[in-house]
Amino acid sequence: MKAPASLIAIALVFAALYARALEGPQPARFAPPRGPLHAAAPPRFESQLLPNSSAPSVHSATAVEAAGGLRAFWYGGSREGAADVAVYTSVYSHRERTWEPERALVRRESVQRALQRHVRKLGNPVAGRDAAGRVWLFFVSVSVGGWAGSAINAMVSSDEGATWSPPRRLIASPFLNISTLVKGPPVQLADGTLALPVYHEMLGKFGELLRLDAEGRVIGKVRLSWGRSSLQPVIVPRSETEAVAFMRYAGEPPARILMTRTDDAGAHWSEPVKTTLPNPNAAVGSVLLAGGPLVLVFNNAEENRETLSLALSKDFGKSWRVARVLESETQLPRAPVPEYSYPWIMQDRAGNVHVLYTWGRSRIKHAVFDQAWLEGGG
Repeated sequence: MKAPASLIAIALVFAALYARALEGPQPARFAPPRGPLHAAAPPRFESQLLPNSSAPSVHSATAVEAAGGLRAFWYGGSREGAADVAVYTSVYSHRERTWEPERALVRRESVQRALQRHVRKLGNPVAGRDAAGRVWLFFVSVSVGGWAGSAINAMVSSDEGATWSPPRRLIASPFLNISTLVKGPPVQLADGTLALPVYHEMLGKFGELLRLDAEGRVIGKVRLSWGRSSLQPVIVPRSETEAVAFMRYAGEPPARILMTRTDDAGAHWSEPVKTTLPNPNAAVGSVLLAGGPLVLVFNNAEENRETLSLALSKDFGKSWRVARVLESETQLPRAPVPEYSYPWIMQDRAGNVHVLYTWGRSRIKHAVFDQAWLEGGG
């Protein structure tokens, strides 16, 4: 039976739009982060829970380095996916070694007004800086359906988070612009643009890398993976042309962290392969320390999120050593289901490493340590 000519025409239009969306400017080289200004006095390890007097359930923390500390973001509400979920923020002082009380930054109602469209719920936030030093906040919203119907929104601040531009929806897909989510932090490129890792959950699970111009518009994208089992990519550059990406694995056993590589500044990526590190279908975080090893923070198990560990690689991901255990199930005995998940990691200019993660779904926890403590683990 022949398809109607109108349907064929529509299909050809969408095919042309999709092909055009994959086109873009020539790849820009990565802008690897600079080394720390000075090393912290070893060894150091501290941890504390972030303030939370606003929401019974919190999840998915992210942060940027700020003057004298950090600015963190996460989402919280009565439960994940509820209409009352908002994106919260708090500031950490290096000098005081404390976090200020949290405040709601983005609520569903304000996003709805700014976008002039119905918004059912909010999800993962991701923060980063551009080449001009501005702070960008990307976050997920859903208008219809579940997370597979997500879109990404962007806000930018030129005054360290004191004020923000109104939320604006990224145009990341020509087909209804849905099923695009974010978890990994953006990566600066040498030409001043940003590379934002994203992933899709409709009709498959796969990663992509969006390229954004100075105004936050999508000007190109490239696939990181294919199929139905890879999501939430995290990109770690080592040089202007070389980087590695880690992804959450949602496929058949054995459950392992996925890894892919590029040696041409992200224009092409290798076929994702399983590492030796287990993954219980959970997010991971990674950073390349200045002058030091590649670090992964992950749930070191195949079936649960009851432990959170740090692994080191001195050959940029070819081999790994589990160096430290940040959390284990015995450390949260009163929770009905202990969970340590969705880690975010960075190294500040002083050389200290910061990890933020979900602690029992009721708090966000912050661990800070130096490289001497990290590498001294058994």
